Amino acid sequence: MRLLMRIAGWVLVLVLLVAVVGGGGGYLWLRRSLPQTSGEIQVRGISGPVTIVRDRDGVAHITGATENDAAFGLGFVHAQERLWQMEVQRRIGHARLSEVFGETTLRTDKFLRTLGVARAARSALAKLDGETLAMLEAYAAGVNAFLATNPALPPEFLILGVQPEPWQPIDSLVWAKMMAWDLGGNWSDEVMRALLIAKVGPEDANFLMQTYTTDGPLILPEGMPELTTIGHAGPPIQPATAQAMLDLWETIHQTTGLGDLLSGSNNWVIGGSRTASGKPLLVNDPHLGNRIPSIWYLAHMQGGRINAIGATFPGLPAIVIGHNERIAWGVTNTGPDVQDLYIERIDAQNYVEYNGQREPVTLINEVIQVKGADPITLTVRITRHGPIISDVQSDLPDTLAFRWTALDDDDLTMRAFLNLNRAQNWEEFVAALRDYKTPMQNFVYADIDGNIGYYAPGAVPIRRNGDGRTPAPGWTDEYEWIGYIPFEELPHIYNPPKDYVATANNRVVGDDYPYLLGTSWAAPFRAQRIIELIEQGNRLTVDDMRAMLGDVVSAQARELLPVFRNVTPAGDREAAALELLRSWDGAMRGDSAAAAVYQGYYYAALEAIFADELRDVFTTTYRNRRDFPALALRAVLLDGQREWCDDVTTIGVQEDCPATLAKALSNGLTAMAAAQGESDPARWRWDRVHQAVFPHNPFSQVGALRGLFERRIPNGGDTFTVNVAPVRITEPYLQYNAPSYRQIIDLSDLTNSRFMHTTGQSGNVLSSRYSDFLERWQRVEDIPMRFGGTIEGETLVLRPAP
Repeated sequence: MRLLMRIAGWVLVLVLLVAVVGGGGGYLWLRRSLPQTSGEIQVRGISGPVTIVRDRDGVAHITGATENDAAFGLGFVHAQERLWQMEVQRRIGHARLSEVFGETTLRTDKFLRTLGVARAARSALAKLDGETLAMLEAYAAGVNAFLATNPALPPEFLILGVQPEPWQPIDSLVWAKMMAWDLGGNWSDEVMRALLIAKVGPEDANFLMQTYTTDGPLILPEGMPELTTIGHAGPPIQPATAQAMLDLWETIHQTTGLGDLLSGSNNWVIGGSRTASGKPLLVNDPHLGNRIPSIWYLAHMQGGRINAIGATFPGLPAIVIGHNERIAWGVTNTGPDVQDLYIERIDAQNYVEYNGQREPVTLINEVIQVKGADPITLTVRITRHGPIISDVQSDLPDTLAFRWTALDDDDLTMRAFLNLNRAQNWEEFVAALRDYKTPMQNFVYADIDGNIGYYAPGAVPIRRNGDGRTPAPGWTDEYEWIGYIPFEELPHIYNPPKDYVATANNRVVGDDYPYLLGTSWAAPFRAQRIIELIEQGNRLTVDDMRAMLGDVVSAQARELLPVFRNVTPAGDREAAALELLRSWDGAMRGDSAAAAVYQGYYYAALEAIFADELRDVFTTTYRNRRDFPALALRAVLLDGQREWCDDVTTIGVQEDCPATLAKALSNGLTAMAAAQGESDPARWRWDRVHQAVFPHNPFSQVGALRGLFERRIPNGGDTFTVNVAPVRITEPYLQYNAPSYRQIIDLSDLTNSRFMHTTGQSGNVLSSRYSDFLERWQRVEDIPMRFGGTIEGETLVLRPAP
């Protein structure tokens, strides 16, 4: 932070210099960093002309003679629009942040260098087929062709004094693996469970971290259920280790913006028997941590066998979510357990115990360059189970190795996405997904012939024993991974009888599925509401899909309201608040006073019921989770686990749930009144305090720059609405996670399809497209997925240099 504050000082000097040197001319000098969007540029690395048309919404339509030329064009455009974002992303993956930010980011670099994302990416790169490698190389050549034009760099490079290095294919794979980290992590659940076991014992810990509700919807209720196993009885890790690991996780999250505990997604596909057109509608809105620029860039790639449009990740040469000329697809996080911690016994000579024998620990020296300080040499220790991540924190009582599917050296996920872009039918779609490894996703599918389907590809370990809920003993083979669930036996369905599939990170399958997928799922509320809206609909249209994406009725609130209302008010303010709740329909509209009352009440209820038992663990860890507290509260108030309503700190007094809730109502109203700046609940608005925040990395951490680079907007919705708007209770009541991208694909007429992401196509704060999507996104508006025919707009042609 000290480094960033020094940066802020230099920025102010820079601003003054720009003002002095030429006034408006200084501004024009800075605006040279905006991309050239028309004319011609000669470049090396393409076989023929590549045309880039930016339509009136700034979506890039890239056409080349070959797939590699199209990938080159996408790399060129990504570099034009998102160069700083790409620079930060690859520095995160390579654990090279400290070269720019100094000791502020050293702990994160140490962890990520220990984890070995770049080592795993290097191994995966070596196993790629020639065709996939050629696409990565063409994309890298496109990025580097832009750098070769000697452009004026975006302001972040100027402010921080950074020069971008040439892009390499490994940089793309590194970021793909960091997205697997963002979406596929549950190791923090393991250490939180260990912390809860130490605090309240294993039985109560299991209650506080419930798997799912008994009546929540399954993604595949027609079959393919799941076996729930009992956790292993290994020795617990010490609370000091558990807390240190949770602190480390939070540091990584704050530094990188990845691993948001509130991330999720919705998608659904509806067959022709339920639509007005008689053909499928496919909808998707991934919920990811907010950031500016958006994690997505909208693009259309055409060349060779690829003609696809949708959402791309800057840094990767593929349409990640979208459609081609015949099929459409969307994804949500499945939430499997693909990370395990192992407690290792390592002696002073770096030998590890395993089945009564001593095995040598692999040692790797990693050198981390640190701005303003001497380089750091980090010795990484690796056992058969993976890197020792506890070494990042010195003097811990336990030694923890980290096993994760994304660290395997046979990850061909990049090839899967490229083949997905080429796929023309269900069979080719499934064949593409065979190579998909991390992160496991719920893919929904539709095609222009009227078929729909679902597949959940990804590497899911089969454990010899245990269920991965807590760290396992590493000195025995009893808890080893002995393989992965065979691809053919992963959950999937084609043309289901009910003619729709809906997923919202909810439990996939039921109890008789022969494999363990995971032990925790998102609370069922979003899934319940999506299914309700689909089944009550008739001859559904694109407009109906848009209304569903914007739906802010909370199924959770509708469940809890009868109990929340049934309390005795402590005074006039409480009576007025209860009256608002009695006439409320559970819709978290931004202008709703009742929604604000409910939110204050709900979070105060969590504290009133659980904080007395958990104490500091509640404040530092438990309350920040999305689903575990919600499921536990539901069990207390609706399923009869009412002993939790007693306040264990009041000796000789037995509180019941109505009394505890009455206290929570008063406390919640006090907290909300302070946030609103208004004591009368009837005058509250939910969106007065609930704002979607889109932080910039790193300048949201610098007060002098936050207002320039960061964006905020008032918003409705909440943690459990379809139009998700999670509340971060540590910063009441801000929203740092959102539907990062929305798409509605009409398989009866692909030109009637729509999409939108959060902020804007440009990552340059000086661009008019830096945040021009934001208000439309907040209103759940969208723009056309222009596909086929002549696309009008500014046209840039890349021509082969002689």
